[in-house]
Amino acid sequence: MLDDAFGQVTRILADPPSVHPTTAGNPGDLPDGVWRTEQACYEFMAQHCPPGTRTLETGLGVSTALFALWQCDHTCITPSPQEKEHLSTYLESRGIDASSLRIELGLSQFVLPTLNRTPLDLVFIDGCHGFPVPIIDWFYTSQRLRAGGIVVLDNLNAPSVRLGLLDFLQADPRWNLLSRGSWWAAWQRQTSHHLHEDWITQPFLGPLTATWEVTI
Repeated sequence: MLDDAFGQVTRILADPPSVHPTTAGNPGDLPDGVWRTEQACYEFMAQHCPPGTRTLETGLGVSTALFALWQCDHTCITPSPQEKEHLSTYLESRGIDASSLRIELGLSQFVLPTLNRTPLDLVFIDGCHGFPVPIIDWFYTSQRLRAGGIVVLDNLNAPSVRLGLLDFLQADPRWNLLSRGSWWAAWQRQTSHHLHEDWITQPFLGPLTATWEVTI
């Protein structure tokens, strides 16, 4: 089964969905018209996404096609109707069953609080990379993760994604680092505690100080 899942990753990467707009002269544009992360990240998620896995992602792209191919119970959030249309055309033309895929249109910071708070097994945060959106996405999705559930963060090479969130996950013993690459990392939630908690329940961040200093 795992070999099949890895093969599906290779298959989609060789023929990815061209869902992202390109701009002439943008050095970040790819010839195949889709942003992507490292193959190892997709292979990691393949190991943890048997059919029926309850998944959610912010952002739409290669991973969305894979979640559909893996027959996950999947929710994808994107603000772009064009991305949704392009992906639907791609899935249909490749014979990929999209019956377990739901695409919610809108900005994630507004859509996430409106969704049913059903438990999730795996979350992939790869939407807007501007601060503080990654932290907002993490808060609203990770509070739905069951104990043992996994959150995968992409584009940790961007300071706006790492800021604050990476420090917290590295310090909190209730999140266990499972795997990491050059751009991404995955943590497993150890408990089902509420993420809305006061500072006194977070001693792992250190004690209060008499004052604070910042270099301006």
